[in-house]
Amino acid sequence: MLSIYIMMRILLVLIIMRQLRSIIYSDASERVKQMASVVKGVEVAQRIKDDIRKRLAALKEKAVSPKLVMLAVGDDPANISYERGIVKVFDELEIAHEKVMAAEDILQEDFDRLFDKINQDPAVNGILVFRPLPKSLSIEYIANNIDPGKDIDCIGYYNQACLSMGRSDMFYPCTAEAVVKFIEHENIDLAYKNVVVIGRSLVVGRPLVSMLISKNATVTCCHTKTADMTDRISNADIVVTAAGKAGLLKGDMMKNAKPDCFCIDVGINMRPDGQKGICGDIDFESVEPLAGKITTVPGGVGSVTSTLLAEHVVRSAEM
Repeated sequence: MLSIYIMMRILLVLIIMRQLRSIIYSDASERVKQMASVVKGVEVAQRIKDDIRKRLAALKEKAVSPKLVMLAVGDDPANISYERGIVKVFDELEIAHEKVMAAEDILQEDFDRLFDKINQDPAVNGILVFRPLPKSLSIEYIANNIDPGKDIDCIGYYNQACLSMGRSDMFYPCTAEAVVKFIEHENIDLAYKNVVVIGRSLVVGRPLVSMLISKNATVTCCHTKTADMTDRISNADIVVTAAGKAGLLKGDMMKNAKPDCFCIDVGINMRPDGQKGICGDIDFESVEPLAGKITTVPGGVGSVTSTLLAEHVVRSAEM
């Protein structure tokens, strides 16, 4: 009888252990299999477009027609994709736009002269220079001379200085501002939040860091020389990828990330697998199960960037 009692006790313990093991593994797998909430750019952009339409109606009553001029050199695939998105938004909102295309072998003095003609045109409210420029050209002249009121993407030194000082009475870089709009759309208060920005370019990474700090976020800027990026990501509430490298952020880098981490993809890259189309800096398939919220490419930050460009042109026309 004693042996039967002992065997029953052992069996009971084994059953309990099996159930506990099942619960533990279920919780662990749940962490891996959870589906992130996909935050779509169209939702963020729509609010901005509704506001733009009201302001355009007011400008029309004053016989004011906002206009954007895009200055491009060469045919960079990422810029072509960006331009396509801009044209789509501007046509939808019925805002005038023009593209001035310079030959890739244009001389610096000719390029600067071409820019001057656009910069001095009173009919132009906003100027967008597609970057990067070819190595044979410098952005220095434009950065020094662009009219701050037409500098709708913060390329000029004046607006950049205002940004670094935490001022808001100027035009933010559209892509960096789009990231902030996504965060605001999700009603996230950046105070006491840890944000990791991957990328330190003058176009996105550095201005974004300044903007986030101005909103009381604690910011870590990572780049190609950052050691143990995975460790830095583990403490992040928000991760922004802006490095221009396809698949840079992978699932194994998110293994210790907070389950509610918001991953925002700014990258625009041609697909490395030879397929047509674009992709971001985030390896979506491996990162999405480990994030709380995530954006996509296409359909994410790019669409909001183009809409903010339109808002900046309208604001310039209102000045």
